[in-house]
Amino acid sequence: MRKLVTSFYESDQNQSAFARAHGISKGKLSYWIQKFPREQVTKPAKSNFVSLSADPSTTPTSSRSMHIRLGNGVEIEIPL
Repeated sequence: MRKLVTSFYESDQNQSAFARAHGISKGKLSYWIQKFPREQVTKPAKSNFVSLSADPSTTPTSSRSMHIRLGNGVEIEIPL
């Protein structure tokens, strides 16, 4: 439905005309428009992922794991 709502925002049609053209009720379209406001579907979603890499030439060979400490105190150990 996100794709349909995005198409609605990109169209010049009102809700009634758009819903009729796509074979859905105006109520259903209105419901999904409320679920996906224009700002939510037209701008890219913020990613919380951070890219990590390790340079093998600077990593001691005796250490064969990567440790990640999160801001909330959680520690993750990833064997390499």
